[in-house]
Amino acid sequence: MNTIKKLSELAVYLKRAVETYSQRDYEQLHQELCARCDQLIMEAFMDRHPGWSIVEGNAACMMYLYRNWSFSRRVEENVVQLSALANDITENYDDCDDKFLTAEAAAETIKVAERVYDFSKRVLREQHLFIFLFHAKHCTEDSFCRCMNMTDGSVAADIYMLIPHKDHETTPQSMLLHELGHCVNIALTGDPEIPPEDFALVMKLIGVDAVECDIPEFFAYV
Repeated sequence: MNTIKKLSELAVYLKRAVETYSQRDYEQLHQELCARCDQLIMEAFMDRHPGWSIVEGNAACMMYLYRNWSFSRRVEENVVQLSALANDITENYDDCDDKFLTAEAAAETIKVAERVYDFSKRVLREQHLFIFLFHAKHCTEDSFCRCMNMTDGSVAADIYMLIPHKDHETTPQSMLLHELGHCVNIALTGDPEIPPEDFALVMKLIGVDAVECDIPEFFAYV
């Protein structure tokens, strides 16, 4: 997978894999992805930000597969999962040459959240956040936060920063901060669609109509 740098290339690879891979091939691929993940987490630790990694290019493609594939001991299940991932990429993403948010700008934004809010300790805790910088557009989302239930029962999140196709006014840093707001929501309730109960009082105090408001999005904005 070392030559794959775009989501479209990953989709082609996955479609080829489901046609030709044996269970042994899937095991080797999963081991390769696990090793790459461990390497990225170690690099983040050495760079003094053990709670998060910013990935693009090949690393982003590898971690996309690693975080979205629940490796199975049954070859049939692996075929189903990788086929679904390939179809999702093909149907919902388009590669672009544009670059919306640089790794340097993303890192500086996260460091502000660390400095002001102690973000890793208070929000990420023992989880590792991957921030994907894909040179691609999604069919419906400008960017999004994906919530995941881990095998140990904990909840983790990843952030996908894409090329906007709707919101061309918001700065890249503001959009990333918004997605970090969803991470806060996940840390508090375990579900980005369920805001904390106390937030209803906050909305009442500032005069926001809960009926007309997309409350999870407003929470992330706040």
